[in-house]
Amino acid sequence: MAQAGNSELVDSFEQFFRNYYDNEIKQLAQQYPNEQRSLHVDWQDLYRYDPNLADDFLAQPEQLQRYAEEALRLYDLPIDVSLGQAHVRVRNLPETESPEIRDIRARDMNSLVQARGIVRKATDVRPKIEEAAFECQLCGTLTRVPQSSGDFQEPHECQGCERQGPFRVNFDQSEFVDSQKLRIQESPEGLRGGETPQSLDVHVEDDITGEVTPGDHVSATGVLRLEQQGDGQDKSPVFDFYMEGMSVDIDEEQFEDMDITDEDKAEIVRLSSSEDIYEQMVGSIAPSIYGYEQEKLAMILQLFSGVTKQLPDGSRIRGDLHMLLIGDPGTGKSQMLGYIQNIAPRSVYTSGKGSSSAGLTAAAVRDDFGDGQQWTLEAGALVLADQGIAAVDELDKMRCVTGDTVVQTCDGNRQIREIVREAGVNGSIEDLQNGRTIRDVDLTVRTMTDSGAIAERPVTAVHEYEAPPELIEVVTEDGNRLRSTPDHPFFVYENDEIAERSAETLKVGDRTLAPCDRPAVATDGGVVTAEQSTDPSLRDIEPKEIVEIQRIDSKGWNYVYDLTVEGTHNFIANGMVVHNSEDRSAMHEALEQQKISVSKAGINATLKSRCSLLGAANPKYGRFDQYEPIGEQIDLEPALISRFDLIFTVTDQPDEEKDKNLAEHILTTNYAGELTTQREEMTSLDVSEGEIEEMTEQVDPVIDAELLRKYIAYAKQNCHPRMTEEARETIRDFYVDLRAKGTDEDAPVPVTARKLEALVRLSEASARVRLSDTVEQRDAERVVEIVRSCLQDIGVDPETGEFDADIVEAGTSKSQRDRIKNIKGLISDIEEEYDEGAPVDIVLERADEIGMDESKAEHEIDKLKQKGEVYEPSTDTLRTT
Repeated sequence: MAQAGNSELVDSFEQFFRNYYDNEIKQLAQQYPNEQRSLHVDWQDLYRYDPNLADDFLAQPEQLQRYAEEALRLYDLPIDVSLGQAHVRVRNLPETESPEIRDIRARDMNSLVQARGIVRKATDVRPKIEEAAFECQLCGTLTRVPQSSGDFQEPHECQGCERQGPFRVNFDQSEFVDSQKLRIQESPEGLRGGETPQSLDVHVEDDITGEVTPGDHVSATGVLRLEQQGDGQDKSPVFDFYMEGMSVDIDEEQFEDMDITDEDKAEIVRLSSSEDIYEQMVGSIAPSIYGYEQEKLAMILQLFSGVTKQLPDGSRIRGDLHMLLIGDPGTGKSQMLGYIQNIAPRSVYTSGKGSSSAGLTAAAVRDDFGDGQQWTLEAGALVLADQGIAAVDELDKMRCVTGDTVVQTCDGNRQIREIVREAGVNGSIEDLQNGRTIRDVDLTVRTMTDSGAIAERPVTAVHEYEAPPELIEVVTEDGNRLRSTPDHPFFVYENDEIAERSAETLKVGDRTLAPCDRPAVATDGGVVTAEQSTDPSLRDIEPKEIVEIQRIDSKGWNYVYDLTVEGTHNFIANGMVVHNSEDRSAMHEALEQQKISVSKAGINATLKSRCSLLGAANPKYGRFDQYEPIGEQIDLEPALISRFDLIFTVTDQPDEEKDKNLAEHILTTNYAGELTTQREEMTSLDVSEGEIEEMTEQVDPVIDAELLRKYIAYAKQNCHPRMTEEARETIRDFYVDLRAKGTDEDAPVPVTARKLEALVRLSEASARVRLSDTVEQRDAERVVEIVRSCLQDIGVDPETGEFDADIVEAGTSKSQRDRIKNIKGLISDIEEEYDEGAPVDIVLERADEIGMDESKAEHEIDKLKQKGEVYEPSTDTLRTT
């Protein structure tokens, strides 16, 4: 019963339930306790019933929840049911009690608040003891000790014999509850200007555990608590917030934070009817970047996207568009990606090297989240961008080290080339254009966790690539050396934070991360704390100064190597923390099926990745070569490249007229910036306001970025166009005409059905730009031109001048396959003339018989040896397998 003096509050809640939730309580009684254990109450209903009671619930949530649950237990039910353990869970708080995570302050402590965001991490659901029953092993007396959220509490002495133990926990007599920890991160659509998303940990119990997964957009309501930073003797006066969750609800709305007013809608409709709406859209994308009208139009179509279709058999056809920009450095690819991130209603921007353990997809990891021993499911960039766009720069980066790099494994130090060689014997090998990936690797290495501790984690794949022309050698103060590719990221400690910098941007005096001299290692993969380093923000890792950096020729290193380590993004080698590659195999599923399956350590989950991917990559050797197939110029698997609907090559070719216009545009942009800065910083100017306005208008986006965001959100919410017969005919004719070019026996297949689906998605996006409910012929013609241009850039075999779908789909053109077949045939013919195999010099001399020069033949022989299709039984001789 309620205590004296509080019975009025219990009575008030009883009356509230009777007026507003009578049917819900009766349903709860019928389903309690197996199917339902909570009554969910809308705070707005409570406010309508009694504003003072509702406000008190916000200020004193623990007390008021106890009264509400007492009223629920006393509620007069027509059936004999006890609701003794049922919960009252309040949700839907007012806006004043729904701060952004970054705006939570000390004044909010112990009050009821509602936080919105995306679930970044989630632990497994595990039993938590609420009241422990300790059995004295001397007299058998049970002593019950309530457990708080802190350390496990044991009795001081037995209540029977009054001795100090020994005790054992009697699990049958103890009380347990399901528990789970979630990490909620600010939703990407609410972030602008490069803000770093902030997060809040939420502890949930009982029937609201296991209800959400990483990637879900949620509203979490609960009481804010404090947790002291530091551990052991190193406690800090600074505290972290966490939430004791009262309710967690999945937000299904696509763009819940978009405030589109009636005035906005009127302006959007007006713009949609403009004859030059597409030109206006193009003029609103990265106006400071000169040219690239077709690429910018394609980005607009990607932002609007096609229509997702649910078929009668339950299958799904994606409407999201994937686009890849490949090209020379300094052509504005990164700036265009950043601009798209700013105007997309929901977006995530990241580098291909990955900034978290989950990388681009998702992972099951053990780290400092939770108690450090549970497996945690963590969402990567494609999951966080669900129902939006993921802008991924440096998608191609080669993060590799030379073969003599010594990796610290759980059973000793080993050279990475030996690891790759051994893995290739029993592993599953995936051939790449310039290397190979080997899976099924039986190896565990030492790695740094996100908290700065050292743990041991398994390797899921090893990688071998052809070495680039140049390498970087880095030497630290203790004499350790590491040779890597120029774009290999190093962990650098600067401004009290860990940052990532490529090898070619390092300078002497930078401090990279290295293991402490005597770190402890967690052999079970958990997080441990070693002897503290001189820097309290690091645990088993300390900064080491870089004393020498030099560029070296890669002669002598034919290949470079890398590892993929489960649940992290590094391994320890040559006395440094070395960045590793992410295994991109999960991206195939993410891009095509728009889901990511995780099956590890007892975690079996499928996460949503219903997003568009906008990627940027540089050619393997720095600049794009129009005479080489695209598959040989980018370090991405063909299976991944083929998932992109559009691939643009962005080249930097000298052209007098174009260069003049580009220079004028850049100078105008900078001049407008100078005038704007002077207007803000100087009191007197020698230019008029009219001149300033005229100059800034030349570089301003045609449509304001915020209005464009709302335009896109409005179109995606309200416009679901269907295709007219004329549009279908245009697309069908284009596809059939292209396919007809491959009917000759020796002709390559020019295009596959994937391109047909891309045309449909692009046409639907074009219609959405006009807010049209139908895809018309002009939409189809517009996207046919875009696709035709892309195919001319990346779908034509430079050797034959013919369209060849296998350049993208398989990474090898028909002419390349013919060349490989011819060189193998030549080796076989020469083998028959020599007992010990075909001499390499003879094969090269006779390469012209099959229409191949010596350098090309040597290149093909190296690739055949790497794939194991030919071998060298003795020096300078070859045999086919």
